[in-house]
Amino acid sequence: MGVTLDVALEGPIFHDILGKVQAGVGHIIQAAIEAGEQHLDATLLAPRPKGVYLGVGSVGAGGKVCTNKTVSKGNYRRQVHGKPVSELHMLITDNGCVYGSWLEGESSRNSSTRFKGYRSFRKTRDWLEMHVATLVASAVQRLVRELG
Repeated sequence: MGVTLDVALEGPIFHDILGKVQAGVGHIIQAAIEAGEQHLDATLLAPRPKGVYLGVGSVGAGGKVCTNKTVSKGNYRRQVHGKPVSELHMLITDNGCVYGSWLEGESSRNSSTRFKGYRSFRKTRDWLEMHVATLVASAVQRLVRELG
């Protein structure tokens, strides 16, 4: 059972505030995406950083160039990216990479081989669920200070 609440803020006072709140929510979602991608990088680098799955270079999350750290730029990691899918939801995906489900451990092939998967996305989801409240709280405090 869900509850839907529609609130209309109208008038000159609310136009400036509403824009700042919407921008703040966008920044919160982007911060969560970046934190998730960084954690995913850490879990992807943990098993064995080599081959097509991983390579080390100077390309960061979302294809951003990093000069002070080295992160994965292997073929699989290049397929992984995060994006907002709505105002309050995000998605970190491997774009349906053909061997992604095997690497994650969700392929039928995993049951017939010794390799059971790295569970990188599940670990990242669990980590985000544990840490998103802290991420949001600090971003909301910043937003409240900006709004006065």
